[in-house]
Amino acid sequence: MVNAKKQFSESELLEIETAIIQAEERTSAEIVVAVSTESGRYDRGECHFGVVVSLLALVLFNLLNALFIDHELSFFEVGLPFYWQLAVVVAGYVVGIMIASLNIKMRMLLGTPEEVEQEVAKGARLVFLEEVLSSQRLGGAVLIYLSLAECRVAVMVDDRIKSAMGKNCNNLVTDTQNRIVRLIGEGRLSHALSAGVDLLAGRLEKSVPYREDNVNELPNHVVLIHPRP
Repeated sequence: MVNAKKQFSESELLEIETAIIQAEERTSAEIVVAVSTESGRYDRGECHFGVVVSLLALVLFNLLNALFIDHELSFFEVGLPFYWQLAVVVAGYVVGIMIASLNIKMRMLLGTPEEVEQEVAKGARLVFLEEVLSSQRLGGAVLIYLSLAECRVAVMVDDRIKSAMGKNCNNLVTDTQNRIVRLIGEGRLSHALSAGVDLLAGRLEKSVPYREDNVNELPNHVVLIHPRP
């Protein structure tokens, strides 16, 4: 099972933190990197999986009953007694939910892409609120949020960055997300996140330049979250 707190080695965390420190030497913006095991509970998908397992169990037990018990009736007329069918449905539903609760991929299996995007966006907003907006800071801030189970990246900026970047802000967010996702598919997570931080610094250093009186207001360590924000 994926666990954000066990995903990175010490050297990989150091690689990302070094990238953050170097980036903040080029811009007065604060950059926060957060990695979560998952973003949503996906209760709806868990229930759907339980329903599927219960229906499959019902079909299987009726089939076994028809094959291995001697009946004079035809196959389609043979069936378990009602109380056994009810027991099979309930047991199958419970077992299905238990299986899905242990594996987020199972819970996401019967979900929709829109639901996944919503859960990742909600998780990113929660982390942004806790790690950025709730802190005391004078400069702008950017959050890079990676959700491992969904393999989704969200980038959020505060109002100071939006004001400084103007119409280029959307491109900053989109380009950073796309670069990280592309590099995740090619290699290590730490390299992808470091590259995303470097891209942010390159775009921000002109609009939000580094100042000699700039104070490092937010921690440079990677925020690791398990299981979800």
